[in-house]
Amino acid sequence: MNILPQLVSVFGLAFINLWSAVLLGLALSLSPVLVVITTSLSYTCGVIVVLLLGQPIRDRIMARFGGKLNDNANREGFIWRVWDRFGVIGLGLFAPITVGAQIGAILGLSLNAPPRRLLLWMAIGALLWSIVVIIAASIGILGVQSVTSQAS
Repeated sequence: MNILPQLVSVFGLAFINLWSAVLLGLALSLSPVLVVITTSLSYTCGVIVVLLLGQPIRDRIMARFGGKLNDNANREGFIWRVWDRFGVIGLGLFAPITVGAQIGAILGLSLNAPPRRLLLWMAIGALLWSIVVIIAASIGILGVQSVTSQAS
């Protein structure tokens, strides 16, 4: 059986939404290990695209408007609390369950996170959350199967 179209579908969806892609991979009966690898790679590719394209744009914007953009008076909300408390590690671990790869990378760049460190922690976050979602979904599927087999 050729699983390449299924992998491409999971990869494409994970570029946009990690959680949905993990569930799609399970729905397509792909191996959980393959789903975790595919979704983590796709998510990380999304981060890489933003880092490659975003860093030069960020540098230009900061050179032109840097003083105005560094205003710390409006530091409210969940993302700011995570950033102030956990920095790049927190953003990397929370981005997959909150804002996603591209927005997380843009946030990291705008908060002056070192790109390599941001990439590392966002990749770790993607891997971690892919595994968590796979385990949770698998437990749910097993639970449904046991209930339906007992009902029969």
